[in-house]
Amino acid sequence: MVNELWKREFRPHFFRVEHHKPHQFVLCQWQSQEEVHIGYFFYRWFMAAVFLISMICSICDVGRSADFGIKYKKWAIYLTNWGYTICTLQAILGASLITQQFLQQKRQGKYIPVRKRLPIGYQLYWVFHTIAVVLALGITVVYWATVYSPENHRLDVLNVLVHACNSIFMLIDFLLVAHPFRLLHCYWPFLFTGCYVFFNFVYYEFGGTDRHERSYIYPLLDWRRPRRSILATVFGLIFVLAVHCVVWVLFLLRRWVAVAMNKKSDPEASGDICQATSTSIQMDVVEC
Repeated sequence: MVNELWKREFRPHFFRVEHHKPHQFVLCQWQSQEEVHIGYFFYRWFMAAVFLISMICSICDVGRSADFGIKYKKWAIYLTNWGYTICTLQAILGASLITQQFLQQKRQGKYIPVRKRLPIGYQLYWVFHTIAVVLALGITVVYWATVYSPENHRLDVLNVLVHACNSIFMLIDFLLVAHPFRLLHCYWPFLFTGCYVFFNFVYYEFGGTDRHERSYIYPLLDWRRPRRSILATVFGLIFVLAVHCVVWVLFLLRRWVAVAMNKKSDPEASGDICQATSTSIQMDVVEC
């Protein structure tokens, strides 16, 4: 069963942004009916509001001393804030898509049209959501393990919000959504992280400084020490791939539990995780 699982996951079309069931992107994994649930509808808008409001608070350094001045103008140079922006975008886009489907559902009843190709809005949401989950978890681990220091960072609400709650929010969201998480989509967070490293290097070359006027944004990416920075970049990109693999395993567990709990969707479901997971993935196969 494991070999069959790997063969299915590495199908060429799984590399692309394609899925034959667009409605899965506006449904909760744990609902039985194939229509937008009102509770999930309000949840999506609640998360969009939480991310948007907290992002604005982060940009403006709400609750901190008034001496930041130029500091919030450098908000966009940090990977944490790149990741939080993606979290916010996916939350807003997810709320917009579910609203569109909810209104269509009100007009047409339970009928959900079948599309041969995934609409562009759904494609963007899938990409943003995948990047957001992986980056949120990765940023949280790296920040608290290598970046945070009591001497230079405040342990306040805003810091915890963008460096800890980001992962909590995205992990909860990941466990609720119904759409699949592809192992072959690892190149999305990989490229996103690579783009940030490139920006970080160019920013340094043009004399950019961090909030404290230091010539580096992160100590591990201090380009005055190129060997260490390159090594940190390589390990960072490998870490992103590792986090993506961990999230993929969580996806398999999520689908297995969902199949086991919903006998109607898979009457043959058993206690064998490989069999149940294989069945759930087979349900997602895109017919090309």
